[in-house]
Amino acid sequence: MRRAAPLLLAVLSLAFGFGAAAWLSSEARAAVDQLLLEQVRGAGAVVQALEPTGLSEDALRRLRARGDFDEVSLIEGKQVLADGTGRALHDIDLLRFDPARLDAAAAGTSAVSLDYEVGGLPFAVGYFPLPNHRVLVVEAGSRFAEPARRVERARTTALVSSVLAALALFFVALGWLRLETRWTAAAAQAAFAQALQRFAAMTAHEIRNPLATISGLLELYRERQGAALGEDGQKTVKEALGEVGRLHQVTGDLLDLSSERALSTSTHSLEALVTSAVSAVQGSHPSLVVRCPSSSTEVEVDALRLGQVLHNLLKNAAQARANATVTVEVIGEGRMICLRLHDDGPGISGEQQARLFEPFASQKVDGHGLGLALSQRWVERMGGSLRFVPTSRGACFEVVLVASPARAGSGR
Repeated sequence: MRRAAPLLLAVLSLAFGFGAAAWLSSEARAAVDQLLLEQVRGAGAVVQALEPTGLSEDALRRLRARGDFDEVSLIEGKQVLADGTGRALHDIDLLRFDPARLDAAAAGTSAVSLDYEVGGLPFAVGYFPLPNHRVLVVEAGSRFAEPARRVERARTTALVSSVLAALALFFVALGWLRLETRWTAAAAQAAFAQALQRFAAMTAHEIRNPLATISGLLELYRERQGAALGEDGQKTVKEALGEVGRLHQVTGDLLDLSSERALSTSTHSLEALVTSAVSAVQGSHPSLVVRCPSSSTEVEVDALRLGQVLHNLLKNAAQARANATVTVEVIGEGRMICLRLHDDGPGISGEQQARLFEPFASQKVDGHGLGLALSQRWVERMGGSLRFVPTSRGACFEVVLVASPARAGSGR
């Protein structure tokens, strides 16, 4: 029913507009017709009162001209004795004159009505009795052609306006419905995200203590067993501790997602932060190549959090393609600095781009989907922004950071 609301509103608007236009044009046309009839009736009454004994051709011409009538005729029997055009005596045109009304007028009964149309324009004809069984016939209509045309134009304009208004209302209502749908979906998503964050925080807190216990027990076991463990035993314990460490990192990410831990910002060399992140990633991905120009840029950031952001971006590039190459650029002067990282990997599909920064929306088999979500959150809390930049090849991310006060001052 809600989806049909825009169409229903448009139909109601169109029906109302058409109805109003039809009624107004009908009333206007009726007023024009009534005015036409009254003019003919008034002319006949004046002639009956002032010239009851007959009319000369000059009188008929004057009456025709003053009233702007189409024709004024003096008829006796079946002949036109005179008319406003000055034509000689001639028989009546049965297509124009109604014999029955002529006979009734000759007997003393007046009649005024809309008798015929020419080109859609109604013509009023009045039959008025005169002495000696003569009849005055007055025809009018042409002078009202322009008012009638204006009424028709107004009606057409009103109908077209009604259609346009209905279409506009339809699209406005449709846009409103779509916007409301997006708002509803966004609100539901936000509520779900909040609930998920609370659940993540609770889960992380519950897991961290057992993890610490397990890690301590493994370390104690390795220390007590010593050489008795052998090479395989040492390897197994090391792997177990590595997995515990990975779980500890995940729980830390969950806590970061569900809370606003205080940041410690200070001035740092951007080149040093990038170099440190590259070294850390190349430790586990030695085939990664990073092209980073030297730079003296300094930024106001939390070094630990920005290092984690850069680590996440570089690790994603290394995992997307073997022997990946990442080109790093530093752009901008003044208050904000843009750090752009562009890899030569397979890129990111449109469907994946729409959910890049959503928590738990990882496209990796073993990923938890928190890296980019946390990275964006950290950068924004540092006063900057993190966004994906569509490119023809590979993936490109821009990290906008706040320049150090000294650099910002020199850039103005």
